[in-house]
This record gives sequence, C-alpha cells and structure tokens, in this order.
Amino acid sequence: MTPQDSRPLGARVTADMVGSSTPLKAISWDERDTILYALGVGAGLGDPESELHFTTENTSGITLKAIPTMLTTLAVAAPPPALSTLDIGRFLHAEQSVEFLHPLSSQGQGFICNRIASIEDKGSGAIIRNAATLFADESGQNILARSSSSIYVRGAGGFGGPRPTSTPFIIPDRAPDFSIQQHTRPEQALLYRLSGDRHRLHSDPQFARARDFPRPILHGLCTYGFACRAVMTALLGAEPERLTGMQARFVKPVFPGDSLTTQIWLTDTSNAVFQMLNSVGERVLERGTITLRSDY
Repeated sequence: MTPQDSRPLGARVTADMVGSSTPLKAISWDERDTILYALGVGAGLGDPESELHFTTENTSGITLKAIPTMLTTLAVAAPPPALSTLDIGRFLHAEQSVEFLHPLSSQGQGFICNRIASIEDKGSGAIIRNAATLFADESGQNILARSSSSIYVRGAGGFGGPRPTSTPFIIPDRAPDFSIQQHTRPEQALLYRLSGDRHRLHSDPQFARARDFPRPILHGLCTYGFACRAVMTALLGAEPERLTGMQARFVKPVFPGDSLTTQIWLTDTSNAVFQMLNSVGERVLERGTITLRSDY
C-alpha cells in the first residue's frame, strides 16, 4: 500500500466497510523477490553462510526456498478498496496469521483476493480484519495459502461497532525449549520496504513524528518475518515446507537496530507457541502459535 498525502489524518471507519473486496488479481514472484525478502527479514545477517537456502539460487548443493512469511508481501498487492479512504499513517498492525495448504515456492504465480472480513470497535480505535486468499488459478477454487491480518486504526473507534473478544492463551510454565536471539540492522526498514511496503512511517522521519513516533519504526511484517526465521532456526532448518501455519499479535513497535529474542515452547510434535522480546525484555509479539506438518 502506498500512502497518499491527501488522505485526512482523522481516519473514519464505518461498519459498512465489511465485505469490501478486490477482484482476483494476477501476481507473480521470482527468485529475486524471494532473496530480497529473505535479506529484508535479516537472513544471513552477521553470518552470510548461515542461511544460503534462503539467500542464494546458485550455491552448490543448495536449493533456494522461500521463507513462508513472504506470503504477507504478496497479500498486500491488492488491498480492499475501503482501506484506500483511510490515513494509513494511523494504522498499526495488530495481528497476523498465515496458513499454507501448499508450500510457498521460491518462484511462481497465482491470483490474490483481499476482503475485509470484520471491523471491531475498541473505543480508542478500530480493528479491521482483512482476509487474503492466494489461488493457483483464476477459477478461485484451488487455494494455495491464506494470509489474515488485523489492523488497529488509531483514533477511529466510537462508531458503534461490535467490541472485540479474546480467547485465553497460555504460555507453558517452564523455560522455553528454544530461545533465538537476532539483531536488526539500523537500515532494516529501508531494505525490507523494497519487498513492496513503502509506507512512509518506516522511512520518513517527519512523517513518523507527525504520527507520534520519535523516528521511523520497523514494519510489523518485518518483525513477523524475523520470528519466522527464528522458527526455521529452532525447528525446521532448511525445510520451510513443514510449516503450515503461524500466528502472532503485535504489542509493541520495533525500531530498526533493536535486538530481538524469540522464545519457543513445543506443545506437541506438530504445534508450538512463541513470543518475541526486545532488548530490554518487553514483548513485541505475543500469543504466537506455530503449526507443523505432521505427515512430513
């Protein structure tokens, strides 16, 4: 999504935006897109030989594979029309999930459709839930993957919509089975934005300050990609095709240059939960879930 300077700062959300959707849009991606996304979410940072299966297409004995959360960059290719009326400078990513019926290939094509599934009123803001579906062809029958996101729109509540609900989420009462530390680069957002999200909140200091941030913040989906890489490191190695689902809630912005620690607890052979902390121990992602292919 590319912000327009003419959009008003006072974003107005209405209940009749639910159902706003796009027609099927043809999309494609190639090895360059796959590699650029991997670099944008920190692959190879500090150790260029550590994740060559995500960052190179010409290394002997290694096949290039896509980090599964790259799906999120494909999903934003066609935002629902109703979102174009809002000031995305007031948007904060609230939740994100991905689901794979088929593994995401390192190059391919398909058709994407986005739809506003629901809108909730938090009083201080509104939560817009968007559902994106990637199809193998334009028949809209053969689903490859789904990407669902919740966007919190600051200052857009009070329109009388339904209140959000929450289900209990339990972190095991023991030390995490894995604790993966990662570092982001000071210019991480400038690199990640080349995968498609050129929102000025992540690059323009003046724009960020006008939205109450001291400086540009890291894309929430970039943080989400770092978490996916941590899951790869801890559980899957060079087998991203084993990941069938991943979900998390964003609770605190990350700034480029921050250090991140992903804590992972196995709950059974095909499921795990996780959270991500910043360098001072504050949670930036919570309620994280991972689903693995059990028949692999």
